[in-house]
Amino acid sequence: MRNILLSIAFFSIFSCKNSESKTELTPSTVKEINEIIKVIITEDSLDVFENAKGKKMLCKELIKLNIFIPKKRKNGEIPPPPPPSFNDISITDILNFDRKSTFFKAVDSLYLLKQNLNPEKLEIDNKIVGKINFTTKDKEISKKKTGKPYNYYEMTIPVFSSNNQVAYLEVNHYCGRL
Repeated sequence: MRNILLSIAFFSIFSCKNSESKTELTPSTVKEINEIIKVIITEDSLDVFENAKGKKMLCKELIKLNIFIPKKRKNGEIPPPPPPSFNDISITDILNFDRKSTFFKAVDSLYLLKQNLNPEKLEIDNKIVGKINFTTKDKEISKKKTGKPYNYYEMTIPVFSSNNQVAYLEVNHYCGRL
């Protein structure tokens, strides 16, 4: 009897961990993400349309924004942040993003961290905007390695506030050998 109870407890613990590690974005969330991408492309004039002059590309895959909790030193001080890297941001930086107004609130912190369970990549829907110059990160890295010109944007998967009224994402522009 004891072995049966232990095996049931063991099974339930591991089944909970497996369900937490694999998350899927809901269709409505994917639709919201695609709408946000559409607005960024059209309103921020990214020049990624097929008829644009500059021949800039947009990575078809959105990558996950990694939100981390900064480590405290033994004396309780938080060390200065490491040099910024694309798609990594501390929870303190995202909560204090716009000091003039409240962008995210402290109550959003756990919800923001939970979004670290999002998939590593999400593909942009082809139908969101007209004809766009899409590329992949692998293609652009191979161009860079061979010395060919590259000019592309890469975006992160947006993270949302707990009330879904605010979203944050990062856009990075890479270019070289031009």
